[in-house]
Amino acid sequence: FQYCGPVVHKGASTVLLGDAIHAVKPFFGLGVNSAFEDIAELDRSLDSQTRRRALSQFSERRGKEAKAIVEVSRAFDRPGTLGFLSFVLPIILDSVFGRLFPKLFKPNFLAYTKDPSVTFVQARARKFRDRVVQSAILASVLVGVPWLLAK
Repeated sequence: FQYCGPVVHKGASTVLLGDAIHAVKPFFGLGVNSAFEDIAELDRSLDSQTRRRALSQFSERRGKEAKAIVEVSRAFDRPGTLGFLSFVLPIILDSVFGRLFPKLFKPNFLAYTKDPSVTFVQARARKFRDRVVQSAILASVLVGVPWLLAK
């Protein structure tokens, strides 16, 4: 898994899209869907500016996304226990906490990124926040219950 960035253009004539800026394994549609997002962002950038500024703006927006996409994809593909901890366990935690506290926690990363208004950078940051809060809740329960039972 590799990404090219943060600059994904050269001058006013060349821009990289899709796997050229964020090569990921073909799981979950991350590659093709993010390539479509690249195209949509390039189209938006080209609409209202000079080409040079448009490509620079595209780089600013999609370079960070490319990095986030690749980092998330790497986490999904770890082997063994690390893979369980970075992929399977978060899905389980998101499911449990999402049912218990639906207004507090967002759905798992893959479901959350289906919302077209959420970028990969935003989703990664939000899921990191969710993990911190979930860990704090679990730690409180694991420490608090034995303490209460001992009294």
